[in-house]
Amino acid sequence: MQIRRLAIGAVIAGAVVIGATACGSDDSSTTASSSVAATTSASSTGSGTTAQAPADLDAAAAQQILRTVVDPASSPEQVAGLVDSTDPAIGQKLNGFAQGASAGGYTPSVFTVTSVAADGTDKATATVSVASPHTPAPVAIPYGYTKSGGAWKLSSSAVTALLSMASGPR
Repeated sequence: MQIRRLAIGAVIAGAVVIGATACGSDDSSTTASSSVAATTSASSTGSGTTAQAPADLDAAAAQQILRTVVDPASSPEQVAGLVDSTDPAIGQKLNGFAQGASAGGYTPSVFTVTSVAADGTDKATATVSVASPHTPAPVAIPYGYTKSGGAWKLSSSAVTALLSMASGPR
């Protein structure tokens, strides 16, 4: 059982690193890189998330959305309402991810939003520190958020990144 948890943790940690580096392979990589750089710059100058975060999406709100999505106790319907996806089964898929991730030690509490930066009018990028139970240092991952129907949601690319963690490196 311990080996299985370690293997799941290693797969998720590897997927986190691969997912974070693989996400920038299209034309939007410049935008994503500049958002991450702006977020990092804001953090290093001490201005935190308030200077560049959208007025209605701060780190606490982004974290609440993300932690609800990765919480196995959240209903698939609740999760589906917090993500920007047209997939009718997305709530079930993410609930399955949450079940497996939590079993591997990746409970909602290991996902901590450290900063949020606006990326246009209805988009934002949150830097999420993922504290692996199997590695000594947390890994920072950028996750996108989109404003849809007046509410902030986890972006479809962030959902894809989360779900790719469950399938491991390819």
